[in-house]
Amino acid sequence: MQSGNSGKRKKPKKKGSRFLQNAKGFAKQGIFGRGTHIDDEQFSYFINILDAMKAGLSDVEERVNMANNVFDQTNEQEIRLASNQIVSKALESLIGFVDASHLERYFTKFGENLRPMCSDRFASHVLQKMLEIAFLRALGKDAAQKPETESDAAKRPKPDAAQIEEQYNLEIEFSDEHREQCRQFVVRISKFMLNNLEDFVWDSCATHIMRTALLCLVGVHVPKIAFEKSGVDLAKYRKLYTVPEEWHEVMKEFPQRLEMWPQFPDFPYEDQTSALLGAICIALGAVDKSMLKHFGKKILMESFLKPNDEANPDDNDELKETKNEIEADKDNEEEDEDDEKKSATKTKDTDAKTESQTESEVEVGLPKVFHYQSSIILLETLLNVAGAKLLTQLFAMLFSGHIAHLALQRQTNFAVQRLLNNIHEASDLESAFNELQPHTEKLLQSGLTGVVSALSGACLRMGVKQAQMIAALQSALHVTGDKEKSKMFFTCLIKLKPYEVVLDDQSSFVHLHGSLIAQHLLKFNKPIFLVNSILELPAAQLAQVFNTPNGSHIVDAFMQSTYIGEKSRERLIRQLEGFYVDLAITRHGSRALEQCFKAAQEAQKLRIAKELTTKANMTKGSPFGQLIYNKYRLDTYKLSPTQWQASLSQKVVEEQKPEKTKKRTASELFKDIIN
Repeated sequence: MQSGNSGKRKKPKKKGSRFLQNAKGFAKQGIFGRGTHIDDEQFSYFINILDAMKAGLSDVEERVNMANNVFDQTNEQEIRLASNQIVSKALESLIGFVDASHLERYFTKFGENLRPMCSDRFASHVLQKMLEIAFLRALGKDAAQKPETESDAAKRPKPDAAQIEEQYNLEIEFSDEHREQCRQFVVRISKFMLNNLEDFVWDSCATHIMRTALLCLVGVHVPKIAFEKSGVDLAKYRKLYTVPEEWHEVMKEFPQRLEMWPQFPDFPYEDQTSALLGAICIALGAVDKSMLKHFGKKILMESFLKPNDEANPDDNDELKETKNEIEADKDNEEEDEDDEKKSATKTKDTDAKTESQTESEVEVGLPKVFHYQSSIILLETLLNVAGAKLLTQLFAMLFSGHIAHLALQRQTNFAVQRLLNNIHEASDLESAFNELQPHTEKLLQSGLTGVVSALSGACLRMGVKQAQMIAALQSALHVTGDKEKSKMFFTCLIKLKPYEVVLDDQSSFVHLHGSLIAQHLLKFNKPIFLVNSILELPAAQLAQVFNTPNGSHIVDAFMQSTYIGEKSRERLIRQLEGFYVDLAITRHGSRALEQCFKAAQEAQKLRIAKELTTKANMTKGSPFGQLIYNKYRLDTYKLSPTQWQASLSQKVVEEQKPEKTKKRTASELFKDIIN
C-alpha cells in the first residue's frame, strides 16, 4: 500500500528523554540552545530550573514560587528569551503557575509581536501554553460541564503534572479584571489566527496555536505539558467547559472559510492541514453536530473519495463511477436498491479480478484516503465524532466491500477499529461482520487482534451477531468438534493462540485483547460456553490468570454480567477457595478478590474471611493484603465471627439505602476508632 510515508505508522518520538543531556553537551561547545543567543550564566540558570522541574517538585507552592522567580528574571527580555530553545522549555513548564501580573505582562509583550511569535519555533510553544492557561483562568472551576464528585475524586489516580496545573488554574481565586484579560487574550489570538489563515495554515508552528485556539473556543481542554505525554495520550483527560456563545461563532468561521478554498481537497494529505481539519471536527462535534455533518460530508465527497494519483487508471475510473452513483442517490432515493445491486456487482467483479493477484498487489480500488497516514488519522478522528447518519455514509462509501482488506493492513486497521467502536446501525455492523468473520483467524495470526476485540465489543453494544462471534472465535482458535478441545476455549482465548500452540504454553501470559474479548463474551446474552470453559479449569490455573493485570478484569465481567446465573458465580467463588491468600497479597489479585467477596453469599464470605485470617501473617505481610485485611475488618472476625457477620450485614443494608444528606454526629464519625 502506498502512502505519503511508509506502510507502517511512525512511532512517536519520546520528547524530553535526552533533551537535557544533549543541551548540556552542546553547552560545552559554546552552543547554549538553538534560537536566540543567551550567555553562559543565563543558560546555567535555566538548565537548573529544567532539572528541578524534570525531577518533580513536592508541592504546588514550590512551583508557584519558582515560576514567579523565573518570570522576574525575564523582565524586559520576554521576547528574546522566549525565542531560545532552553528558556522556552522552562517558560512553558512554569507559566501555568505564575501570578496574574506576570501573565498579563506576557500578554502585552507577545501581543505587540504576535506575527513573528506565532511562527517562531520556540516562542510559539510559550504562546500556545499561554493560550491554554488564559482559557482555564478565564472560565474557572464553575464552567466545568461535569463537576467532579467526591466518589470520582476517590477513584482518580494520583494526579500528574497536567492535572495539577489544570486544578491550580481553575481553583485559585483570580480577580475579575484578570479573568477578563484572559478572556480577551483567548478571543484576540483566535481572531488573529482567523484573519491570517492564508499565512498560518501551512506554518508548522502557527497551526499548533490555531488548533489549541479552536478547541478553547468550544470549551475543549487538552493539556500541553513539557516533558510529559503527548496530546494524543492526554485525550483521555479531555474535559469540556461551558464558554460564551460568541466564542462558538468565531470557531465556526474557520471551517466556513477553509471549505471555500480551492486547496481544500488536498488538506487531508498534508500533516499540518490534516491535523487542523481534525481539530475542527472535534470542535464541531462539541457544539454543532449539524455543521459537523456538512463539513464531514464535504471532506468525504471532495477529498476522501478522490482516486489515488498513482493507482491503476482502471481503478480511478471505477472510483469516479462509484462517486457519481453516490451523488445520484442523493437526488433520487427511490433508486437506492438498484444502485446497491450495481455497487455489489462491481465489488464482486473487482474481487474476481484481484483473486489471482498476490496480496501485495491487491489494492481493490481503494480511495486515496487509505494511502496516506495523515488522511487516515483524520478519518479516525472523524469516525470518533461523527453522528449516526455521517457514520453510515462513511461506512458505505469508504469501507463497505473493502473492510476485510483494510483490517489486514497495519496502516489502516486502526481506522477499522474506530469504525467498529462507533458504529450506530445494526445493519452496518451485520454487513461489516459478514465481511470480517471469514478472516478472524488470519487477523489473529497477523497480530491484528485489536480489530477482533473491536468487533466483539460492537456485537455486545449492538446486541447482534453474538452467537456467530463466539463460533468464529472457536473456529479461529481450533477448539471446535471435540469436548476436550472445547474445555480449552477460555485458555486459548485469553492468550489468543490456537489449541495446538496453547498445549505447550505453560506461561501465565494474558493478552490484553484476549482479556477484553473474554469480558465482552461474558456479557453476551448467552455466554454459557465460555462460562463452562472457565469453571472447568483447575483452581490453581484460574488464580494464576486472575493474578495478572489483564486477567484480573475478567473477574469483574464474570461477577457483573446480567446473563451469568448466581449458581455459576457461587461455583467460581467456591472453586477459588484455598487461593484467596495468594490473590490478596498481589496488586491485581487483590482487586479480583474484592469482586469475588462483593458477589459472595454470607456463608462464602465467612469462608473467605476464615482463609485470610488463618494465614494472617502472610496476608498482612503484603501492602495489598494489609489493605484487604483492614478493609474487611478481619481483626474483628478473629475476635468474634458472629459480630463480624452482623456488622457486615448492616453495612450491606446501609449501602443499599438511598443516600441521605443527614448530618452525622461526632460519635458516629469516629465510631470505628472508638470501638
